[in-house]
Amino acid sequence: MTEIIHPDRLTPPPVTSFTEINIPSEDKEVLPNGIEFHYVDMGEQPVSRMAMFWEGGLLDTDDKAAMAIMAQTFREQTRSLSDDAIADIIDFNGARIASRAENHLVSLELIALNSKLPDLLPVVRSIISEAEFNERNAGAVARKLSAARAVEMGRVSFQAVNKARRLVQGHNHPASSLILPDEFEAVTPDRLLKLYDRMKQSVIHVFVGGALGQRNVSLIRDFVAGLDCGNERPVTIHPFEPENSEGRIHIEMPQSKQSAVAMTLPVIGRDNPDYIALRFTIMALGGYFGSRLMHNIREEKGLTYGISASLLGSQEGAYMEISAQCAEDCVDQLIEESVKEIRKLVTEPPTGDELYRLRQYAWSQLAASADSSFGVLDHYITKLRVATPDNYFTSQLSVLDKLSSSMISEMAEKYLNPDALRVVTCGI
Repeated sequence: MTEIIHPDRLTPPPVTSFTEINIPSEDKEVLPNGIEFHYVDMGEQPVSRMAMFWEGGLLDTDDKAAMAIMAQTFREQTRSLSDDAIADIIDFNGARIASRAENHLVSLELIALNSKLPDLLPVVRSIISEAEFNERNAGAVARKLSAARAVEMGRVSFQAVNKARRLVQGHNHPASSLILPDEFEAVTPDRLLKLYDRMKQSVIHVFVGGALGQRNVSLIRDFVAGLDCGNERPVTIHPFEPENSEGRIHIEMPQSKQSAVAMTLPVIGRDNPDYIALRFTIMALGGYFGSRLMHNIREEKGLTYGISASLLGSQEGAYMEISAQCAEDCVDQLIEESVKEIRKLVTEPPTGDELYRLRQYAWSQLAASADSSFGVLDHYITKLRVATPDNYFTSQLSVLDKLSSSMISEMAEKYLNPDALRVVTCGI
């Protein structure tokens, strides 16, 4: 008779510290047609992800509504393939395809089994060389984006965060321009085609990751090498121009059920050697579930279900953002307690178990990004998106290894001045 062994569900497994973490290197080539080809060959499952990026995005055009629609529509129909044909091929092969406009890029991504690539790559070629735009497909995407934006604009959280971000970006900055619902609805196919043609003239970057093997690397490389690539770089970086804001700004939404609070603060950019240490300092403030803001404002005082602080960095600049929703009569206390926690980072920085938990959480985030081919691929794509330095991953490990109470205190005192917060509330 076979003995049944019952697992021990009472004794928790031991917790150990992370060992050395390394980010696998990418292979990179500039192909004869000028396309930058990046690939990461790792993993066990025969699945690949191909992400293509054209330079020039939402912040590089005066026609943002058309750019947003074009980036989602150009994968729908081509001269050779109807929308139904494309959908059938993608679905039959169990693949996923997506596209979107980013700040300075337009992206197209395909995820598929390696064995299906020969059937799918011709579809991708057709999409990026001969897309067509018609009223039906463009109108459907326009209505979807318009409805989504209308719903967003009816939320107190969206209104508060949008206004607070404009205060640190600058009201005239391209990033502060909000596309309104009726702007989506007014876009015509001719405007989409104009942006698509411009996209085809720009520089292309291709990233591929998965358990590829040399055969699939060669297959995809040959495919990419056969594409037409432009040489235009239509990207223009406009640094943020933070605006001074005296006191609190309130946005009235009389029908709202609760209020929203958003606070922003301009800080140093990624080119500053303190950036990574500041990132971990803001993580200690509100970047994970065990953070100061969550412990005080959610767990101890019950003012909100959730509150977060994050460091948002881009090529234009960086800022800290704190956001939460709460009852109307809790707004003042939530703001006061948030300011108090920022000041306490200077006088009472994390020590002991709190510092240990912070470091373990940060280690786990870095370990997760190096654990799979898709995560590793995202690391290299991020460099394209926001211009992270070549050694960004190892620099994070180095700073985290040395992270201390005194370092957090120094970063908070140096860069997190609560008197300079831009505070926006939205509600009744």
